[in-house]
Amino acid sequence: MITLAVALLTAIPILILMGAVFIQFWWLDRSPRRDPLTSELRRLPGASTQARREEDMEDVVTKMAWIAMIGWILSVVMLQRLVPESGLTWKTMDTINLALGLSATVILTWLIVRKVPELRRMKQGVRAEQATAQELSEVLAGRNRIIHDVVAKGFNIDHVVITPAGVFAVETKSRLKPPAGQGADAVKVAYDGTTLTFPGWVETAPIEQARRQADWLARHLKAATGETFPVFPVLALPGWYIENKARITDDMVRVINPKNAAWLFIKRPPILDDAALQRAIFCVEKLATEAVAD
Repeated sequence: MITLAVALLTAIPILILMGAVFIQFWWLDRSPRRDPLTSELRRLPGASTQARREEDMEDVVTKMAWIAMIGWILSVVMLQRLVPESGLTWKTMDTINLALGLSATVILTWLIVRKVPELRRMKQGVRAEQATAQELSEVLAGRNRIIHDVVAKGFNIDHVVITPAGVFAVETKSRLKPPAGQGADAVKVAYDGTTLTFPGWVETAPIEQARRQADWLARHLKAATGETFPVFPVLALPGWYIENKARITDDMVRVINPKNAAWLFIKRPPILDDAALQRAIFCVEKLATEAVAD
């Protein structure tokens, strides 16, 4: 009986962790919000290899968990043999150790559970960036170029579009739509040049982020080439209908659904000649393959 009690005590940490993670996933799955993406995402370069790598990593983690479980089972079996027939005496130090162990378990479990919503958001963000890249590539052709994941110091620009119409620093954000059946207004984002008004909440941070990144890219191009390139900040919201509530000019952040972006990247009057276009492309492609100082 004492051995069984000790075994149950050793199982408490994993039971706490499993229960907390299950409840967190259950709570997140109850959200009625929908994935905003309506386009089917194409496979990316290396997708098959990446999928196999993730499966192998999951297999390794599973085997590690089994190894830990085997150690726990062996400990219980050995403890059962070594415990004297008269039993064990519970002392004050045992209570202290138990309290410390449970406290550490609760703290670590809380830190893990906190990461679950962030991991969900990261997954949505990756899908949104893939959708933006896929949809923008469909409207670009000829001398136009889209370069993904341009790295700076401490941040990255999701996509840089370079066309005769200029250089566009595109930041992508994923925001879940309200539950279905609420009409057309439920999928609209109102934009007045400074604020995004979603159905039920407002945001300004993505606008500010897109502006900062475009300003940084303009400074970098100036430092790298000695030329001043027009870099326009753009915020992409895949799956949303953008309703401009004010006249949006070139000195403001443009907010787009990437599926309907030809008017911005292709149909505007050209301002870069072929030589300037190639210099900008060369400089940005270099950024996409190596980190740079701020």
